[in-house]
Amino acid sequence: MSTAIDGSSTEEQHLELSSDLEACSLLGQQDPSNVDTGRTRAKQRLSLNGKRRRSRMSRRANLIGICGVSSLCILLLIATTQHRPLTTPFNQAAGRDQGAGGGGAASVDGGPSNSLARSAFYDRFQQQLQQQQPSQTAVYNLTATIVDVLSAQRSRILAEMENFEYPRGGAERLADMTPETNGTPVRSVVVTSWRSGSTFLGDILNSIPGNFYHYEPLLDFGIKQIRDPDDQELAVQNLKNLLNCDYADMMDYLNFGKTHTYLFEHNTRLWDVCREFPRFCWRPAFLTRFCRLFPIQSMKTVRLRLAQAEKLLEDQSLSSVRIVLLVRDPRGTMQSRRHRVWCGGNEDCEDPRLVCQDLRDDYKTAEVLLLKYPSRFRTVRYEDLSLSPSEMTQDILQFYGLPFDPAVEEFLDTHTKVNIGGVSSTYRDSRSAPFHWMQDLKPEEIKQIQDVCTEAMDLWGYRRIENFNNFSTTQQTFDPMVMPPPFT
Repeated sequence: MSTAIDGSSTEEQHLELSSDLEACSLLGQQDPSNVDTGRTRAKQRLSLNGKRRRSRMSRRANLIGICGVSSLCILLLIATTQHRPLTTPFNQAAGRDQGAGGGGAASVDGGPSNSLARSAFYDRFQQQLQQQQPSQTAVYNLTATIVDVLSAQRSRILAEMENFEYPRGGAERLADMTPETNGTPVRSVVVTSWRSGSTFLGDILNSIPGNFYHYEPLLDFGIKQIRDPDDQELAVQNLKNLLNCDYADMMDYLNFGKTHTYLFEHNTRLWDVCREFPRFCWRPAFLTRFCRLFPIQSMKTVRLRLAQAEKLLEDQSLSSVRIVLLVRDPRGTMQSRRHRVWCGGNEDCEDPRLVCQDLRDDYKTAEVLLLKYPSRFRTVRYEDLSLSPSEMTQDILQFYGLPFDPAVEEFLDTHTKVNIGGVSSTYRDSRSAPFHWMQDLKPEEIKQIQDVCTEAMDLWGYRRIENFNNFSTTQQTFDPMVMPPPFT
């Protein structure tokens, strides 16, 4: 008796079984007159089974064909795109480097560091990143050309600048401000020192639509103020090259950046492209053309004093450059630097005498620049910016000839009201951030700083604590700020 095979349906099994039983019943009767009829039915049953087998074979052939076509499509997809984890090469390099610099965003002001720099802060920073950004696999586009990438970025900038106001005289459209169309970009430079609020101000400026951020372009000089004449000449030339979007002679800077990726990470618009097209990221030919797409450029540096930065104002090719000197109470600066592993052992960073000498020198240079370049130079105290972030930001943007864009307003609204992240986070309760030194420093530490900073503090309008006998009471009532700020 024949049975159902190869996954036939239940109905087919029942049909075959009924046919077999019927045939057996007829054969059992041994009626000669019915023999031919039984043979005919047996033939019909065999024919029906053959058709069913052919149907099943046809379905198998169709399934094999579908699988073959699907496999071919997958092979073609793999041939045109490549999947790699985002940890290679950038995040692995950044991880090594941030550990070597004192940890995450904290190290970017400091840069290279000593062997103590692989601190626990970096581990916490990595955990925060993982919580905020779930790990995912990046898809690197291996077929796009530099022309394709530039074209896509133009479209992004156009969309970003769609509702942008053009308050500057003569700039009525995007092409008036982009170097690639012979326009004149807005160029803003912040000059300051470590732990003086420059990351906060730099991120405010970077929130402006169409901004290209030159973050700490002198990182490769190390943890020092650039005082050697040869180093000063090279540093100033590097700043000029970057502000002119000329990367041809910047190989030392780019080679440093390959292993210290935070040099580019704060330039969010560039880093987004670097993550998708890493093969272009460090090429001078690409960076020069990419930079020239942007109508606004911002830069902040903590290693070059104001006397050398004046050379940017003197350069006729950079006639649009405006400089802000950002200063901070040396007691707050020194307290903040204590949290930085990279600061220890570097006298420009940890010696309050040198810090306050630089404050004095910058004040004297500022007096001269305000007379020579009244519309292109100004000073800002970090404490004033922190106490009145919205009003001071509007004032600074007006100085740069930029509007108080809704994107800037949103940044301030989300970054100035709560404390989130580590000591280098720009998510801060801005009104309390500048004055932690009153709780964190001991009376003898405050006195030590004040004793070597008397002149600098007087010049920049910072009150000194004269009586430490009732220090706990003084902490609650003492106002360290003299108003109005100098050069107002």
